[in-house]
Amino acid sequence: MSSIHFPFEILYNILGRLPVKEIIRFRCVCKAWRDLVVDPNFISTHLNLQTEDSDRCLLQYKAGRHGGGKDFFVAFNARNFAEHSNLEVPFSCETNYFKMVGSVNGLLCLSLSFSLFGRTLYLWNPSIWKLKILRGSCFRRQIEKWQTDFAIGFGFHHRTNDYKIVRIMYFTEIGEPYVEREPPRVEVFSLARNSWRKVGTNSGSYARDKTSTVVVNGCVHWFAYRTKDASGKFILAFDFDSEEFGEITLPKYHHNGDSQFHGHRPEAFLAVLRESLALIASFYKNRLICYNIWVMREYGMAESWSKQYSVVPKDRIFRCLGIVNNRDLMLDAGDEKGVISYELDKQEYNKPLVFDEDLDGLITFHESLVLYEEGFRLTPRKDLLVKGGIHLGKRKRSVFELLQQKWL
Repeated sequence: MSSIHFPFEILYNILGRLPVKEIIRFRCVCKAWRDLVVDPNFISTHLNLQTEDSDRCLLQYKAGRHGGGKDFFVAFNARNFAEHSNLEVPFSCETNYFKMVGSVNGLLCLSLSFSLFGRTLYLWNPSIWKLKILRGSCFRRQIEKWQTDFAIGFGFHHRTNDYKIVRIMYFTEIGEPYVEREPPRVEVFSLARNSWRKVGTNSGSYARDKTSTVVVNGCVHWFAYRTKDASGKFILAFDFDSEEFGEITLPKYHHNGDSQFHGHRPEAFLAVLRESLALIASFYKNRLICYNIWVMREYGMAESWSKQYSVVPKDRIFRCLGIVNNRDLMLDAGDEKGVISYELDKQEYNKPLVFDEDLDGLITFHESLVLYEEGFRLTPRKDLLVKGGIHLGKRKRSVFELLQQKWL
């Protein structure tokens, strides 16, 4: 029986629709298929086909503070929020907890938490168990200072098919977060170049948010303040293409009668809704935390801000986690009631998701082959690290730290 040869276009179309786990198995079929899996064009094709799939997954990030200091994830179906699987982070760090920087195309960016935040970054693809550790910096002396604060953005540059991390370093006096002692330092990591490089500064402003994956129009955005005027709020934007900073005017989002309630002040934070920049602003009504959602219809045009939704929950809400599926506002109702999804257009509450552990944050996630040819490959067995598929033993933390040093 003669063998059947498929044109590469057909193979792309067939294999590109399969789950990552199955594609990894098919590497063993032949050398051509093995080479196909690592082809950047195929990785992009697979990602695009998976992104268009309406049944993609939602990744829930939680810190297991009551589980012996473990960080773990819970994956959910994006359509019905049915739980798929639990996933414990298979590597450790000095602070025992990781801070989620963001998630882009199946690639998670994590950082050390607490006082070490921003100093070491981890790029991890849990679908293929690949890890890349970023410990270098263009500003080695400044990054080691304890009084250095960081703001980090993670995003994808479509034109160059490159994943980038921008890291801003602020040098402030303790207790005076808006007084500059010296201009901020800014550097950008490019996964394609595998290096950090210095870029311009954003002197005169201070990003309130430590992390951001609010990427719209090729720019990542932070809620920011003026260093000389804490009441001067605006949106700080960094363009991944030009690698320059810009500013966007906020809408007049304060609700009539905004006031402090039980020690809590109304808050506002950024989000993405249907590929547009959005602002979620809280206000109080009948002793409940409510939310207005503003959307910038035309990017960069302050006059295009429009209040699209006003959400008044029936019961007490602890906090808003963000928007998923371009339609669902995710609300944290506390330990007993879990997370509630509110469909914006239908104005309906869906079945709550109940968790046993402390909830730390919520991000979207897509399976992908990104980082397949980079970094170290982890084994599903926790705390064991392998390089090139070779098991390195059970020395756990000592082995991990040795590999961290080697990766510099």
